Amino acid sequence: MRAQYSTRSREQIAEILRSQHRYLSAAEVFDLLRKRGGKASLSTVYRTLDLMQSKGEASARTDDRGEASYVFCEPEHHHHHAICRSCGKVTDITCEVVEALADELLSHHKFQLDDHEMEFYGRCAACVG
Repeated sequence: MRAQYSTRSREQIAEILRSQHRYLSAAEVFDLLRKRGGKASLSTVYRTLDLMQSKGEASARTDDRGEASYVFCEPEHHHHHAICRSCGKVTDITCEVVEALADELLSHHKFQLDDHEMEFYGRCAACVG
């Protein structure tokens, strides 16, 4: 189920992230918002991205310079990301093997896995040709 946001600006920001299918910095979201006629401030963009992340609707990562970027995620299921090195497209993927590993960690090693993240890098179908 898609979350509804309390203001038009927040909904516009969320829609930008939903529609892009790639990691975007707050500045990139802000630029796209402006191009679409949105009036929100950069601080509103940051707050909305943080809110989306707290609701599980966005995943964040930090680059080598320390800048965070965000991608929309479906909050209903655990998944991983396949990231195209050519165009930046992010595809949500499920990975039963990783889930089986978590089960094995508990049953064989008595290690309760609290969380994990995994990203796969390569080229998407459109970029492979």
